[in-house]
Amino acid sequence: MRYTHYWYRVREIELDVYFKILTDFKRLLPVLTEEGVRLAGSGGKGDPVINEEHVLFNGVGSERYEDFVFSRVLVLREWNESDENDHYFQFCKTSAYPYDQAVIAFLLIAKHHLQQDITVQSDVGIEKLEAVKKLCRTSLGLS
Repeated sequence: MRYTHYWYRVREIELDVYFKILTDFKRLLPVLTEEGVRLAGSGGKGDPVINEEHVLFNGVGSERYEDFVFSRVLVLREWNESDENDHYFQFCKTSAYPYDQAVIAFLLIAKHHLQQDITVQSDVGIEKLEAVKKLCRTSLGLS
C-alpha cells in the first residue's frame, strides 16, 4: 500500500500564518503520540524538524517511508511549474505507516489556515481521513 498525499500550494506562506500552522501541529503532537504515531527526522532517524523555515518528519525506523517536507518558502527548481492559480505541486508517499496520520493532520491544519492558498488530495480511504479530521476537530477545534 503506497498512500500518497498531494498538495498544490503558494510558493511563500506569510510568517504569521505559517506560525499558526506550526502551533496547531505542535499542539496535536501529544495526541498523535497517544495514537501510536512516532515521528523521527529525515530517513526515520533523529528528531523531527519543526521550525520557522520548514517541517520535516518521517516515521521511526522500519515504520518510515518518504520524508514529509513542508517549507514556508519553496525553493524552486527548473522543473517546478506553477498551475493556473500560481500554486506548486508537492507530494509525500507514506505506505500507510503510522506517521501517515501526522501527514494527514498537518495537511488538514495547513488547509484550515491557508484556505484557498492550498489544495489537498489523498489516496487514503474515507475512514482514515475522517478519523484524522475528528482528531483535529476534538483536539484543536478545527472544522
